Amino acid sequence: MVEARAKLRNVGISPKKMRLVVDAIRGLAVPQALARLQVIFKRSAPVVAKLLKSAVANAQGKYEVQIEDLLVKSIMVDKARDMKRWRPAAFGSAHAFRKHSSHLEIMVVSRAGAKFSSKDKKQEKIETVDLTKTDKKAPTHSLDTKAKNTEGHKKIFSRGTKLAKGKDNLNVKKG
Repeated sequence: MVEARAKLRNVGISPKKMRLVVDAIRGLAVPQALARLQVIFKRSAPVVAKLLKSAVANAQGKYEVQIEDLLVKSIMVDKARDMKRWRPAAFGSAHAFRKHSSHLEIMVVSRAGAKFSSKDKKQEKIETVDLTKTDKKAPTHSLDTKAKNTEGHKKIFSRGTKLAKGKDNLNVKKG
């Protein structure tokens, strides 16, 4: 049996409002649930639809299963931490209120008798190379910069060259 989950935490919608949408799709087949979520006019409907698609993608990533063979087994909406806020009131006072948020978890399972197979992750062989037995040698660089400062090799980013002083650089006239 294929089983996959998806979780979304700290959604800025109260659990009471979220449960109105969640109760409408609990126990349905995934295509029917997605079709129903498109016509529900609530702020939490797109959030639930996106999480349901994520749970389906988790199932398809782990197993080779069709979307028509998946059911919404369980959806849980839990209360998350409230944000405490203040609202101005009469005579310069303030009243406290809370902004509610929620956690959402969806689990999808395959239907009884649905065909599925587990995806095997291919193990790629890593080729190792013995660098001690190569014919070519690595080029050696000398640390002496004065030896390389010839007419063919100019230092570009130092004070002692013509390019850095601007004499040879695009015939710039100094005024």
